[in-house]
Amino acid sequence: MDEKESEKGNIDPVCGMTVTKEDAACSYEHKGKTYYFCAESCRDQFVSAPDNYTTIPPNK
Repeated sequence: MDEKESEKGNIDPVCGMTVTKEDAACSYEHKGKTYYFCAESCRDQFVSAPDNYTTIPPNK
């Protein structure tokens, strides 16, 4: 199971809300992975800068 996916649903990468595939307001595929969102506004933020939400910042 993916790190951002649980038995209860998927984590909206923008706001952190748990959403199920069935209840997601929308989805977006990026680099072969489908992301699910609670609202179109979260998807729009993700689409404008997906790497801000899909990469792990380096350790300081």
